[in-house]
Amino acid sequence: MNPTLEPFDPDTTPAVIRSLPPAAAVPTRPPGRSGRPEVHRWGQQQGTRWADEMSFAIVGHYGHWASGWRWGVGEADFGGGPVHAWCCPADSMGDPEQALSVVTEALVEWRGWLEELSERFDRFLPLLLADPTDPAAWERAALHLLTVVVDRTCADGDWEWHCRQVFGWFLGLAGLPSERHKPLLDQSIDGRFDDFVTPSNLLIQDVAERFGRAATGQ
Repeated sequence: MNPTLEPFDPDTTPAVIRSLPPAAAVPTRPPGRSGRPEVHRWGQQQGTRWADEMSFAIVGHYGHWASGWRWGVGEADFGGGPVHAWCCPADSMGDPEQALSVVTEALVEWRGWLEELSERFDRFLPLLLADPTDPAAWERAALHLLTVVVDRTCADGDWEWHCRQVFGWFLGLAGLPSERHKPLLDQSIDGRFDDFVTPSNLLIQDVAERFGRAATGQ
């Protein structure tokens, strides 16, 4: 998921999306609100099948990093994520041209988020690599990343999973063995947050402190 390893040009993305095989067979969403039974049923069936096919095609072209374009904010296809452009077929798709535009926007947004995270990781990694036994350095990184994830996901839906994912990426870049990730995250994060609830500043600080102690074995 490291964006520096996978080239990406957002200016060419609209043309790429339209060149993929599913772009030639976009189903048209029925009219009306997404809550209508026929629209909901279409979204669960034709819409989701097409979105799955498009996901496979996008990943086949760009690589595994692109798989997160449907991880939408709140109760999306895959809820609790950081993507605002895409929710689900019933809400995000219209006519074929509009649907392809939304897919493009969601992919570009997801890529931008990965690049932003990479830049934020780079701010803290040198301090951790210089002294990985300093809990305060881990705490500062956790406080920053947790605040950013809360803001990006709006703490909507099951957002804790994306929080764990972001922290896991950071732990990997910081050199902690993968077998330590889950126990560390369970110790510092698991069960601390509620779905659809923005954590208080005190809770965020407490989780960051727990993360710092867990990362350094204290």
